This record gives sequence, C-alpha cells and structure tokens, in this order.
Amino acid sequence: MTPDLAYITAVEALELFRTKQLSPVELLKAQIQRIESFNDQVNCIAYNHFEDALRSAKESEQRYLKGAPLPLDGIPCAIKDDADVKGWRHHWGSLLLKDKGPAEADSPVVDMIRRTGAVMHIQTTTPEFFLARVTWSHLWGVTRNPWNPDYTPGGSSGGSSAALAAGFTTLALGSDMVGSVRIPAAMCGLYGFKPPFGRVSSSEVSYHTFGPLARTFSDMYLLQQYIGIPYPLLQASLKPKLDYPESYGSTEGWKVAIDSLSAYKTEVDVTVIESMISAVTRLQDIGCELVEVDLGFRHDDFEIMLAGLMSTEMGMLAALAAQDKDALTPYVRDYIETYGNRIGPQYAQAAAELATRYQRQVQEKVFQNGFKAIVMPTMLTPYVKADWFSSPETATVIVNKQQVESRLCFFTTWMWNLLGRYPVVNVPVSITKDNIPQGVQIVTDTYDDLTALQLANSYSSVDPGFFREIFPSL
Repeated sequence: MTPDLAYITAVEALELFRTKQLSPVELLKAQIQRIESFNDQVNCIAYNHFEDALRSAKESEQRYLKGAPLPLDGIPCAIKDDADVKGWRHHWGSLLLKDKGPAEADSPVVDMIRRTGAVMHIQTTTPEFFLARVTWSHLWGVTRNPWNPDYTPGGSSGGSSAALAAGFTTLALGSDMVGSVRIPAAMCGLYGFKPPFGRVSSSEVSYHTFGPLARTFSDMYLLQQYIGIPYPLLQASLKPKLDYPESYGSTEGWKVAIDSLSAYKTEVDVTVIESMISAVTRLQDIGCELVEVDLGFRHDDFEIMLAGLMSTEMGMLAALAAQDKDALTPYVRDYIETYGNRIGPQYAQAAAELATRYQRQVQEKVFQNGFKAIVMPTMLTPYVKADWFSSPETATVIVNKQQVESRLCFFTTWMWNLLGRYPVVNVPVSITKDNIPQGVQIVTDTYDDLTALQLANSYSSVDPGFFREIFPSL
C-alpha cells in the first residue's frame, strides 16, 4: 500500500488485474489509505462511499477470476458532485441544497461509467453552484492543490483534479461550462478533455459538457472511450458513437497556430509566457510547424458570454439564490448581483453574435488556412489562492508579482464553451518555482476529436513527466 500503487495508471491496473498480479480490492484499499492519511490536507471529498465501493471492487475481482471482466472493471473513478448517482445526495456546494434528498436515478454519464465496472468510491467537491474557478464553499470548506496547498486546484472540477493529483483515485469525471475541466487539469498537472457539445450525453445547454480527467493521456482517452456513447434520453447526444483508436499516427509536419494572447487586452503572467515557450519547444520536438496567430479573442468579451449563459437555464440560479442571500458564498452573491439582471433575449442575442464573429475569425485565420490545431494558454496566471474571494476584498490574483483585481477572468477557456462544438484538450506543460503546474489548450476543428487526441497523444511522449518522475509532496 505505497503511494506508487495508488498512482498506477488505469492502463497498468487493467493489465495487472487481467494477469492476476493485482486485485481491484488492493488498489481501492491503497487509495482509501491515502485518503485517510492526506485528505485533511487537501479536502477534496464531499462524501466517501467506501463500503459500497469495496463491495463493487470484490464483484470486479470475481469477474476477473471468471475471465469475464467489464471494460474498466475495478478501476476507481471519482465523480464530481454535479452528476447524479442513484442513492447519493448532491448539493452543488450550496447550503441552500444541504437538505436535498438522494438522487433517484443515475445521470446518463454515470450510467455509462457504471456499465464499465468502474468503482465509484468518492464524490468530489465543487464551488457553490459551480460558479467559481476555485473550489471552496461554506458547505465543504476550502479544497487545496496537492502540489501547493496555498493555491487552488482550480474549479469547478477542483475536487476531482485534486483527488487525482493526491493519488485518491485513478480516473475522475469533471464537467465544463466555462472551463471547469481544463482549468483544474492545468492547475494540477493533468490531462483533461472538453468534448464537443453532444459527444458526451450531458445537457441540452450547449455551453456544458461532462469530460474526463486523468494523470496520463492514455487514461484520459480510456475514460472518454466509454462515456462518449449516444444516450437516447437526451436529444443533444451525437450518433453514431465515435470510435477512438487505440493508437495514433505521427503529427510531424503539422501546421499549428499559436495564440499567446499578446493582443488579449489584459496582462498575462510571465510564467504563462514561459509555459507557452515550453509548449512550443515540445511541439517542435514532435515535428510541428508553429505560427503565431492572433485569433481575435478579447478579455472584455467574457462579459457578453456570461450574460448569454445566464440567459439559459443557468438563470434559475438568481431565483434560487434569492431565497437566502446570507447563506451564499461571496463569489455567488457577487455573480448574482452582477449578472442576475442580465437575463433575456437581448443578452442571448449578443452572445450569439459574438459566437458568430469568433467562429468566422477562427475558421478564416486557422482551419480554412491550412492549420491542423490551435495551442493557447489555459490560464492567465497560476497564482490564485485556494480561498480566493472568501470576501470581496480577496477577489485578487497575482500577475507578474503584483496583486490585481480579477473578479472572474484569470483563465482563457470560456471562448471554447461559447464555441462549444470545438474539442479541447488541456495538456500539462511546466511547473512554477512555487510548485504550481501549468497547462495549455489544444483545440481542433469542430467535432474533430481525433485530431485533437492525436496531437495530445504525440505531445504526451515529451510531456514534463508529472506522476512519473514528479509527484506532489503531501
């Protein structure tokens, strides 16, 4: 029951299970031991479900003994607290929902995970109503980054990403509406995939999708393979299923657009620029031709996107929050006060017009101009405290060693939710002197998942070695 066992990959574990060198029960117990030893430092678990998980792991063990395992049999998988699991209570990080009863049925993505034989052992923390890019709430407290507990693991899938980085799970489910898979992946040294809208049966709202988080590309791909299945009860469920190959070809000679956000009209931390240089070097190492391109994204446009989002079903949060404003976290109160009245067709129309303009720019500058992919930063700065916005006065981040007010936008993921049909992979790039990982986004053309995964796979051969040579020092 060493940290090495808790950190083995899903690919490795499946082979060890098949060859009877390791039991699913042994792997789960190793991770439970780490949780009991270290979760007080990380605080990424809303609820544990160890008793049920151990039963499931024993059932997986029996299927291996009989030679009839399911695809992910016995692999521990953390579930973010926004996906319904039958019999589990879900609170969205809010005191307003603390008395909500257990879910009556699995959500589609959980149903698919359950059918693989994966073991769902922990339910991971989120910020209240998923409305922050950090993960803390009055309900669960502050979730911290295993690499540096002073800083955030990101949000809103911060609990899932912290659990992976801490060795508490092998796979994890996240969700992404403004960057909630990619931001935590970047902050915790992980691979994270925002599938194009409809690829994973998630929601009828085009900004939102569930997506896989993992410590390696191969594990991320593996989970995506089994959650990217059409689900007839959702109309936003693409058919037929996309078959993800087990191996990918070379990307040598690919023309890749690099947007370092020099024209984004807000300051970018020097460590982010350094991480982009690292990414460029690695992409050159695998044979890519890189060209700097200004995609035309601008910092202030994020306000238009958010008002458009609030004009979808997310606008119901304003009514829900009005029930007891004193119970809300400061970041939710600020969000509702700022955007709660920006609801209606005019705001939805403005967001639609912005999406049309951005779509034209991306196509004309990149995908209609011979490029295979885009690479750009995931964050504007890695220096975001774990308890960011614990009061309005703490709504600041560090950019180039200076405190700056950043109430919402210290990340560069939101445009790919506005343009939700583009697949996006966060890949790990570097680690700062303060021990905070950084990542970049790989973006390919609409619904072209396989090109995105091919480039991410090639990149993984030269990545920085997180969770192989470099581990958090809990």
